[in-house]
Amino acid sequence: MNTDTQSVDQTVSTMAEVLAKYLHPEEVRLLKTQWLRYPAVSVKMMQQCVLDATRRYPELQAYKSDIRKGFWATLQADSQQTVESDSHNGHNETIKAPVPVSELVLAFYTVIEALRSQLSETESRNLFLTMHQTVSQERTFKGHSLNISQFLEGNRPSVPDNEHLLNNLMQLAYVCLCDVAGPVEADEMMFRAAEKAKQNYPKTLVEKLF
Repeated sequence: MNTDTQSVDQTVSTMAEVLAKYLHPEEVRLLKTQWLRYPAVSVKMMQQCVLDATRRYPELQAYKSDIRKGFWATLQADSQQTVESDSHNGHNETIKAPVPVSELVLAFYTVIEALRSQLSETESRNLFLTMHQTVSQERTFKGHSLNISQFLEGNRPSVPDNEHLLNNLMQLAYVCLCDVAGPVEADEMMFRAAEKAKQNYPKTLVEKLF
């Protein structure tokens, strides 16, 4: 058994413990068997597992948020243990644990990048430089290090994992987009960007951003 398979087995077992609070042991076993087919632990795998559980057992919808949090904690703990294990294998190089990123933040990145893909280079520059300047002046974002201009370089700047602040950032993006492309085009671009994000993340989660 290779390392990836071991990691999947370990992660799925811990996720099964999270679900044990809500489902019969046989139901948990069925889901566990289904999830063990994944070749490696990843964000996409975790999202699909949440979807599998809530689709198969609709009564879990009421606990979806708690289950997702439990699964994310599992993913983060698994990543941390893998890093610690690697760092004790006699390697000289320093291995840093990946910084966990929530689904909400990933959905935010997807929406912003989808907006950028619809703009010309000049429009894109105007949008992100205006956003960057406004963010630095807005009291709402005081105390947060937000370098919005990094989006221009194709990077993903660090943003707070906070629904209220991400919602404010999205509203700001819309206002700036209206200045760059006009209100009608801005509405259409926002719609297309949201639809793009909904292909990868739960609809209700994406809608929290708007």
